[in-house]
Amino acid sequence: MTGLHEKADHSMTPWPVHGGRLSELARFFPEAPTPWVDLSTGINPHAHPQARLEPSLMQRLPDPLEEQALRFAAAEAYGVSPDHVLVGAGTQMLIGLLPVFLQRYFTPSVIRILKPTYSGHEAAWREAGFEIDPVPHGAALAMPARHMVSVVCSPNNPTGHRLTLGEIGSLAESHARLGGMIVVDEAFADFSPESAASLLPHPGLIICRSFGKAYGLAGLRIGFLLGSHPVLHAMRAAIGPWPVSTPACHIGRDALCDRDWRLSMAPRLEREMTALRQVVTQAGLEFVGGTSLFSLYRSSQAQKIWEILARAGLLVRRFDWDDTLLRFGLPPDEASLKRLAKALE
Repeated sequence: MTGLHEKADHSMTPWPVHGGRLSELARFFPEAPTPWVDLSTGINPHAHPQARLEPSLMQRLPDPLEEQALRFAAAEAYGVSPDHVLVGAGTQMLIGLLPVFLQRYFTPSVIRILKPTYSGHEAAWREAGFEIDPVPHGAALAMPARHMVSVVCSPNNPTGHRLTLGEIGSLAESHARLGGMIVVDEAFADFSPESAASLLPHPGLIICRSFGKAYGLAGLRIGFLLGSHPVLHAMRAAIGPWPVSTPACHIGRDALCDRDWRLSMAPRLEREMTALRQVVTQAGLEFVGGTSLFSLYRSSQAQKIWEILARAGLLVRRFDWDDTLLRFGLPPDEASLKRLAKALE
């Protein structure tokens, strides 16, 4: 879709594929006040508090027991067996490896992806040589073909659309009967009341879980695949003995074990998201959907609004497939929310 931004002075301003890239945006808007406020990524602005790490953790490779402790903490947090947890340096890396290693067990006949959604899944399957069968979110899903792989984000990024556990379970059963699989990306499910992980073990289901978004620690690069399919063991062997760094093992374990923090963070994020939605809808944008970490809005003037906010040092997410949509993450504090409200006036 041709965006209105192509007619603006900043016609060459990049579309951030995954949000962020503040240094590049700053070159296009040198007049913008600093510091920039990045509302484009959907990352929790309130990071899990970190204990001081021993300097020695930066100087050595992780011990197998440290990686095991991280996996056990993830298993406890997600409600699965440790044997069903694969850890890697961010979910994106695991998403990229899955299409390659899954072909050891069967050759997918078709890759069905519910769209619009996170673009990393389509990119990974195309890189592995597969064509994509896109299906709109909310559309009736036909029975899967033999050896079909379906990819679903729930809650969906960026629309917030969710599938029920019953729907996911039914899809997993129908795919497994025909030798296929459903991949459910739950990158934004940490503060949701239910998870598809409760359906494991299951031969036709693999779940992606992000760590950095919910815990506000995306720079650590920790991600997980959950499942009982043997492809996870093949990927673990290929990744090798040090899937994440020593500090990541310790910080990730401590955060995942902190159940009280998760329970107290959930209502805080809901309150702050309610305040954000009030500010944005009062400016005339239509709320489309979202989660406790981001919300999506529609406006015929979305590209003009995006540029106004950029000139004010505020980055929100726009999309090259629909130039009427903008996605807002949570401001880190009250001052940033007021700054946004003023810019939207």
